[in-house]
Amino acid sequence: MSWLPIDQTNELIVFARIADREARSDLAGGYIQSEDDYTSNFTGALRRIINSNSKTGLTATSFLLSSPNERMTGTDAAIIITRQDQSKVALFEAKWPRFSQKQYSWDYAQTATGLSHFSDQLVRQGPWEKRFAVFEMFYCEWAFHQQPAYMHPEASSCVWHADAHHFMQRRTNPDVIWTQDELKAMLRQGFVGIDKILLPFCECQKAEILDIRDLKIIINQFPLPRQVLAVSGDKGRKSEELHRAIEF
Repeated sequence: MSWLPIDQTNELIVFARIADREARSDLAGGYIQSEDDYTSNFTGALRRIINSNSKTGLTATSFLLSSPNERMTGTDAAIIITRQDQSKVALFEAKWPRFSQKQYSWDYAQTATGLSHFSDQLVRQGPWEKRFAVFEMFYCEWAFHQQPAYMHPEASSCVWHADAHHFMQRRTNPDVIWTQDELKAMLRQGFVGIDKILLPFCECQKAEILDIRDLKIIINQFPLPRQVLAVSGDKGRKSEELHRAIEF
Protein backbone atom coordinates (compact mmCIF):
# COMPACT_ATOMS: atom_id res chain seq x y z
CA MET A 1 0.00 0.00 0.00
CA SER A 2 1.39 3.39 -0.97
CA TRP A 3 1.05 6.40 1.31
CA LEU A 4 2.36 8.79 -1.32
CA PRO A 5 0.50 8.36 -4.64
CA ILE A 6 2.21 5.72 -6.75
CA ASP A 7 3.04 8.09 -9.60
CA GLN A 8 4.73 10.48 -7.16
CA THR A 9 6.57 7.63 -5.45
CA ASN A 10 7.90 6.34 -8.77
CA GLU A 11 8.96 9.83 -9.80
CA LEU A 12 10.71 10.56 -6.51
CA ILE A 13 12.76 7.37 -6.45
CA VAL A 14 13.91 7.93 -10.04
CA PHE A 15 14.88 11.53 -9.22
CA ALA A 16 16.73 10.42 -6.07
CA ARG A 17 18.71 7.85 -8.03
CA ILE A 18 19.71 10.51 -10.56
CA ALA A 19 20.66 13.01 -7.83
CA ASP A 20 22.84 10.46 -6.05
CA ARG A 21 24.46 9.46 -9.33
CA GLU A 22 25.24 13.14 -10.04
CA ALA A 23 26.80 13.56 -6.60
CA ARG A 24 28.90 10.43 -7.01
CA SER A 25 30.11 11.69 -10.38
CA ASP A 26 31.26 14.91 -8.71
CA LEU A 27 32.93 12.97 -5.89
CA ALA A 28 34.80 10.79 -8.38
CA GLY A 29 35.81 13.92 -10.29
CA GLY A 30 37.27 15.59 -7.20
CA TYR A 31 34.64 18.32 -6.90
CA ILE A 32 33.39 17.20 -3.47
CA GLN A 33 35.63 17.46 -0.43
CA SER A 34 33.70 16.02 2.51
CA GLU A 35 30.69 14.01 3.68
CA ASP A 36 28.76 17.20 4.42
CA ASP A 37 29.63 18.53 0.97
CA TYR A 38 28.31 15.35 -0.68
CA THR A 39 25.12 15.39 1.41
CA SER A 40 24.50 19.03 0.51
CA ASN A 41 25.13 18.32 -3.17
CA PHE A 42 22.83 15.29 -3.11
CA THR A 43 19.92 17.04 -1.41
CA GLY A 44 20.43 20.16 -3.55
CA ALA A 45 20.45 18.12 -6.75
CA LEU A 46 17.31 16.25 -5.71
CA ARG A 47 15.57 19.55 -4.92
CA ARG A 48 16.46 21.00 -8.32
CA ILE A 49 15.49 17.86 -10.23
CA ILE A 50 12.11 17.70 -8.49
CA ASN A 51 11.29 21.37 -9.04
CA SER A 52 12.34 21.42 -12.67
CA ASN A 53 11.13 17.99 -13.83
CA SER A 54 8.16 16.79 -11.77
CA LYS A 55 5.07 15.92 -13.78
CA THR A 56 3.11 14.68 -10.76
CA GLY A 57 3.02 17.83 -8.62
CA LEU A 58 6.02 17.19 -6.37
CA THR A 59 7.83 20.29 -5.06
CA ALA A 60 10.86 20.54 -2.80
CA THR A 61 12.96 22.86 -0.69
CA SER A 62 16.08 22.35 1.41
CA PHE A 63 17.52 24.28 4.31
CA LEU A 64 20.02 24.27 7.16
CA LEU A 65 18.77 24.40 10.73
CA SER A 66 20.48 26.97 12.91
CA SER A 67 20.29 24.68 15.97
CA PRO A 68 20.86 21.16 14.66
CA ASN A 69 20.59 18.03 16.80
CA GLU A 70 22.95 15.61 15.07
CA ARG A 71 24.22 14.31 18.40
CA MET A 72 20.75 13.39 19.65
CA THR A 73 19.75 11.39 16.57
CA GLY A 74 23.20 10.28 15.40
CA THR A 75 22.41 11.40 11.85
CA ASP A 76 23.49 14.04 9.34
CA ALA A 77 20.37 14.80 7.33
CA ALA A 78 16.60 14.44 7.18
CA ILE A 79 14.13 13.98 4.36
CA ILE A 80 10.58 15.07 5.16
CA ILE A 81 7.67 14.28 2.88
CA THR A 82 4.37 16.08 3.45
CA ARG A 83 1.04 15.21 1.85
CA GLN A 84 -2.27 16.84 2.74
CA ASP A 85 -2.25 16.96 6.56
CA GLN A 86 0.36 14.26 7.13
CA SER A 87 4.12 13.82 7.04
CA LYS A 88 6.81 11.16 7.15
CA VAL A 89 10.43 11.63 8.17
CA ALA A 90 13.61 9.78 7.18
CA LEU A 91 16.98 10.29 8.86
CA PHE A 92 20.34 9.22 7.53
CA GLU A 93 23.97 9.23 8.60
CA ALA A 94 26.48 9.90 5.81
CA LYS A 95 29.90 8.24 5.70
CA TRP A 96 32.71 8.44 3.17
CA PRO A 97 34.96 5.48 4.08
CA ARG A 98 37.46 6.16 1.24
CA PHE A 99 38.05 2.51 0.42
CA SER A 100 40.40 3.57 -2.37
CA GLN A 101 42.81 4.69 0.37
CA LYS A 102 44.05 1.53 2.06
CA GLN A 103 43.57 1.47 5.85
CA TYR A 104 41.92 4.90 5.89
CA SER A 105 40.53 5.60 9.38
CA TRP A 106 36.91 6.46 8.55
CA ASP A 107 35.77 5.94 12.17
CA TYR A 108 37.39 7.50 15.22
CA ALA A 109 37.36 7.47 19.00
CA GLN A 110 35.17 10.01 20.76
CA THR A 111 37.11 12.47 22.87
CA ALA A 112 35.12 11.99 26.06
CA THR A 113 34.79 8.20 26.09
CA GLY A 114 37.35 6.82 23.67
CA LEU A 115 34.61 4.65 22.17
CA SER A 116 33.70 4.30 18.50
CA HIS A 117 31.95 7.35 17.09
CA PHE A 118 30.02 5.29 14.53
CA SER A 119 28.84 2.75 17.11
CA ASP A 120 27.69 5.62 19.31
CA GLN A 121 25.76 7.06 16.36
CA LEU A 122 24.05 3.72 15.74
CA VAL A 123 23.01 3.56 19.39
CA ARG A 124 21.65 7.11 19.26
CA GLN A 125 19.66 6.30 16.13
CA GLY A 126 17.91 3.38 17.79
CA PRO A 127 15.13 5.25 19.65
CA TRP A 128 14.03 6.92 16.39
CA GLU A 129 13.85 3.83 14.23
CA LYS A 130 10.19 2.99 14.86
CA ARG A 131 8.99 6.54 14.30
CA PHE A 132 11.26 7.49 11.38
CA ALA A 133 12.96 5.66 8.52
CA VAL A 134 16.63 5.54 9.57
CA PHE A 135 19.50 4.42 7.37
CA GLU A 136 23.25 4.76 6.75
CA MET A 137 24.52 6.12 3.41
CA PHE A 138 28.08 5.24 2.35
CA TYR A 139 29.61 7.41 -0.38
CA CYS A 140 31.90 6.03 -3.09
CA GLU A 141 34.70 7.91 -4.84
CA TRP A 142 35.30 5.35 -7.60
CA ALA A 143 34.15 5.99 -11.15
CA PHE A 144 30.95 4.20 -12.18
CA HIS A 145 31.27 0.41 -12.30
CA GLN A 146 34.91 0.55 -11.20
CA GLN A 147 34.16 0.15 -7.49
CA PRO A 148 34.61 -3.07 -5.49
CA ALA A 149 31.78 -5.61 -5.62
CA TYR A 150 30.68 -4.71 -2.10
CA MET A 151 29.58 -1.21 -3.21
CA HIS A 152 26.80 0.05 -5.47
CA PRO A 153 27.86 0.26 -9.13
CA GLU A 154 26.38 3.71 -9.81
CA ALA A 155 25.44 5.47 -6.58
CA SER A 156 25.84 5.32 -2.81
CA SER A 157 25.54 2.12 -0.81
CA CYS A 158 22.75 2.34 1.77
CA VAL A 159 22.14 0.11 4.78
CA TRP A 160 19.08 0.20 7.00
CA HIS A 161 19.86 1.16 10.59
CA ALA A 162 18.50 -2.12 11.94
CA ASP A 163 20.91 -4.12 9.79
CA ALA A 164 23.89 -1.93 10.71
CA HIS A 165 23.00 -2.10 14.41
CA HIS A 166 22.66 -5.89 14.24
CA PHE A 167 26.09 -6.17 12.63
CA MET A 168 27.56 -3.87 15.30
CA GLN A 169 26.18 -6.05 18.10
CA ARG A 170 27.83 -9.13 16.60
CA ARG A 171 31.29 -7.53 16.61
CA THR A 172 33.73 -8.91 19.17
CA ASN A 173 33.69 -5.53 20.87
CA PRO A 174 30.90 -3.23 19.60
CA ASP A 175 32.51 -0.18 21.19
CA VAL A 176 35.92 -0.24 19.50
CA ILE A 177 36.67 1.81 16.38
CA TRP A 178 35.46 0.23 13.14
CA THR A 179 38.03 -0.73 10.53
CA GLN A 180 37.61 -0.62 6.77
CA ASP A 181 37.52 -4.43 6.71
CA GLU A 182 34.60 -4.52 9.14
CA LEU A 183 32.63 -2.05 7.07
CA LYS A 184 33.39 -4.06 3.93
CA ALA A 185 32.06 -7.16 5.68
CA MET A 186 28.87 -5.35 6.61
CA LEU A 187 28.36 -4.09 3.05
CA ARG A 188 28.97 -7.59 1.66
CA GLN A 189 26.00 -8.76 3.73
CA GLY A 190 23.78 -6.44 1.75
CA PHE A 191 23.25 -2.87 0.63
CA VAL A 192 20.68 -1.05 -1.50
CA GLY A 193 20.54 2.14 -3.54
CA ILE A 194 18.73 5.26 -2.37
CA ASP A 195 15.77 4.33 -4.59
CA LYS A 196 15.28 1.08 -2.64
CA ILE A 197 15.34 3.14 0.59
CA LEU A 198 12.78 5.68 -0.56
CA LEU A 199 10.35 3.12 -2.01
CA PRO A 200 9.29 1.56 1.34
CA PHE A 201 9.56 5.01 2.94
CA CYS A 202 6.99 6.44 0.51
CA GLU A 203 4.83 3.38 1.05
CA CYS A 204 3.56 2.24 4.44
CA GLN A 205 6.48 -0.07 5.21
CA LYS A 206 8.89 2.38 6.85
CA ALA A 207 8.32 5.34 9.20
CA GLU A 208 5.27 6.37 11.16
CA ILE A 209 2.72 8.62 9.48
CA LEU A 210 2.61 11.85 11.46
CA ASP A 211 -0.64 13.79 11.54
CA ILE A 212 1.34 16.99 11.04
CA ARG A 213 1.61 19.09 7.89
CA ASP A 214 3.35 22.19 9.27
CA LEU A 215 7.13 21.93 8.84
CA LYS A 216 7.68 24.38 11.70
CA ILE A 217 5.91 22.03 14.08
CA ILE A 218 8.01 19.08 12.92
CA ILE A 219 11.21 21.11 13.30
CA ASN A 220 10.23 22.26 16.80
CA GLN A 221 8.87 18.92 17.98
CA PHE A 222 11.66 16.61 16.85
CA PRO A 223 15.48 16.85 17.12
CA LEU A 224 16.35 16.98 13.44
CA PRO A 225 19.91 17.12 12.04
CA ARG A 226 21.25 20.23 10.32
CA GLN A 227 20.53 19.42 6.67
CA VAL A 228 16.87 18.99 5.77
CA LEU A 229 15.18 18.28 2.45
CA ALA A 230 11.41 18.82 2.45
CA VAL A 231 9.27 17.36 -0.34
CA SER A 232 5.58 18.12 -0.79
CA GLY A 233 3.18 15.81 -2.58
CA ASP A 234 0.39 18.39 -2.61
CA LYS A 235 -0.26 19.20 -6.25
CA GLY A 236 -0.28 22.89 -7.00
CA ARG A 237 1.93 23.80 -4.04
CA LYS A 238 4.86 25.84 -5.33
CA SER A 239 8.39 25.34 -4.04
CA GLU A 240 8.51 28.98 -2.89
CA GLU A 241 5.44 28.38 -0.74
CA LEU A 242 7.02 25.27 0.72
CA HIS A 243 10.18 27.24 1.53
CA ARG A 244 8.19 30.04 3.19
CA ALA A 245 6.52 27.43 5.35
CA ILE A 246 9.71 27.01 7.35
CA GLU A 247 10.74 30.66 7.63
CA PHE A 248 10.59 31.96 11.18
